[in-house]
Amino acid sequence: MDFLNKDIDVLLNDVKSGKPLSFDAVYFLYLPLIQSATQKLMKAYGISDSEYDDLFQEASLALYKAVFAFDNAKGVSFGHFAKICIQNRIISYIRSNKSEAETEDVPYDFYCDTPGGSTPEQLIISEESVDGLNEKIASVLTEFEYSVFRLYLEDLSYEDISRALSKSKKSVDNAIVRIKAKLRKLL
Repeated sequence: MDFLNKDIDVLLNDVKSGKPLSFDAVYFLYLPLIQSATQKLMKAYGISDSEYDDLFQEASLALYKAVFAFDNAKGVSFGHFAKICIQNRIISYIRSNKSEAETEDVPYDFYCDTPGGSTPEQLIISEESVDGLNEKIASVLTEFEYSVFRLYLEDLSYEDISRALSKSKKSVDNAIVRIKAKLRKLL
């Protein structure tokens, strides 16, 4: 357990650079946060214990994504950033799950793991297209706007984004207006 003596920034950099077992270390450190957030939101939304595993998995995925989205230059701790990402992911999952319950008569194929029944090859091509689009988006946005954009895509509220980036809500709102205008021109 020598990873407990490592600085969280070092662990995050290890994960981003692909060092084996480095995410396991981050996961172990933040497991109590995942468990706590999952249980707290289950109670808040009246979710049955039978859905704990699904929500726990969503929270774990949110932690993984948070590692790659985190930028320590923004002046917010990773723990706080991870907590926001985990809570938002669980809440989004709960909301989408409620939407699915309302559409029970939709055929099973509609919820297939691969969009539109795509083949693995089509998914790879689609991922490459997404990567190209991300590069174009990053090229037209300022560093601040791109940070706002990424957090906005994680379903964070304006308030959460402003806290995560240590900026005012008005700055975030203005950035989102500029982002939308630039993306309209780009697309």
